[in-house]
Amino acid sequence: MNTLEILTKAINERRPVVYEYNKEGKVKGERFGDPHAVFIFTSKTTQVQTTKVHIVQRKGVSDSETESPFPAFRMFNIEDLANVKILESEERFEPFYKDKEGNRQYNPEWEGYKNVIAKV
Repeated sequence: MNTLEILTKAINERRPVVYEYNKEGKVKGERFGDPHAVFIFTSKTTQVQTTKVHIVQRKGVSDSETESPFPAFRMFNIEDLANVKILESEERFEPFYKDKEGNRQYNPEWEGYKNVIAKV
C-alpha cells in the first residue's frame, strides 16, 4: 500500500498512525497521531493543488511543541510523509473536535474538504 492508501484505511478504521515528516526545515523523527481527513487542497492564491492530511498529533517530535502542546490538530503534505504505519494494536480514536480551551479544531463540514478523499 502507498501512503494515501494507508491513511485512507486508517481514517476509515479510526486507527492511529506513526509517521515521519520529511519536509525541508522540519524536525526529523517519528510522530504519532490520529488521521482525520485526506483531501485535495487548492491554494487560493496560486490555484496549485496538493494532497494534504489533517492529523491530531498526540506525541513525537514537533517544530511547535512548546507553542502548541499535544494533542494538536495539524496539516501535513502527503508527499512529505514517509514510513506511515497503522498502529493496529492501539485503540480506535474518536474524532477530536475541540482543544483544551474548547476551541473547535476539526470541522468535518469545512469548505476545504470539498475534494475529500476520506474523513471521519
